Amino acid sequence: MRIQKLIILACLLLLPAAAFAQEPPRVYTIEKGDTLWGISERFITDPWYWPNLWANNPFIRNPHLIYPGQKVAIYDGRIELLPEYPKVKKQPQAVEAVEPTPEPQERITFKALGDMNSFISTELLAKAGRLVDTVDNRIMMTEGDKAFLQMSDETSVVGSEYNLFSVGKVVKHPNTGKKIGNQVTWRGKVQLTSAHEQVYSGVITKAVGEIERGCVLLPVEDIDTTITLQRSTVPLDGYIIAAHPEKLAFAQHDIFYVDLGSNAGLEVGNMMTIVRPRLATDLALQDRDIVLPDTLLGRALVVKTGATVSAALILKSTEPIYRGDLVYTEME
Repeated sequence: MRIQKLIILACLLLLPAAAFAQEPPRVYTIEKGDTLWGISERFITDPWYWPNLWANNPFIRNPHLIYPGQKVAIYDGRIELLPEYPKVKKQPQAVEAVEPTPEPQERITFKALGDMNSFISTELLAKAGRLVDTVDNRIMMTEGDKAFLQMSDETSVVGSEYNLFSVGKVVKHPNTGKKIGNQVTWRGKVQLTSAHEQVYSGVITKAVGEIERGCVLLPVEDIDTTITLQRSTVPLDGYIIAAHPEKLAFAQHDIFYVDLGSNAGLEVGNMMTIVRPRLATDLALQDRDIVLPDTLLGRALVVKTGATVSAALILKSTEPIYRGDLVYTEME
């Protein structure tokens, strides 16, 4: 039996190395207008692969920095960027041609999908309209039902549609404990049909959940889901304050809210790093003032901004992310 094992082992060692060699990759040269999103969708039919493509290439700090002429190696279900650029040919009558610095892509864009309406700030809630009654004593309303609404004349336009949200749990700031808003859930739409002395009449045009008295009205926003990446112009840091009310932890492709907005200089398309303070272990030297580096949790992209609160989409995460984790803007 031992002799047979030795013979099998010898045969395996004698097999040509080519038998175990991986099939060589296809090499593609990036052209002007290419994006990480588009490359992933084109070659492995998975546009959501691009955060992995970005994460697996540490020399790309920011996805702005992909260049025409850069090469990618395309394997079966996997893409790698090759950190090299084409060289410029020497020109006649010149001592030596200097390779120019490649120009970054003008625009990097991708689609942002997800629920961007699960939180409302205290300021916005105070200004929102309310559904106050209907024509009878029913508790819930649905599509086609008549409703009576109270809202300010500045925000009301007869003939326009408004989103209806039920108001949920109070959200307090994870650091100060101050109330900063509420969780909300989209329930449908209502169209204003006429104005009266104290209220407006309306008709519920869409119902996707329980519509009751007390639902708030907000204008229907035309949100552009094609986001153009852009560097932040100011260094900002803040806290994750909320996310979808049914989620306790968040990961890639989830949307969360931060206590930063346009008043602070945050813009749609800004990149943010997500971190968590790292605590010293029980065995650490307690007689020293130890400050450990933060734990890197992931990267996110700002997809919607308000005056004081913004929504961000998690592009990649290394572990679960929670309310109270810290964020800061990417300047490089």
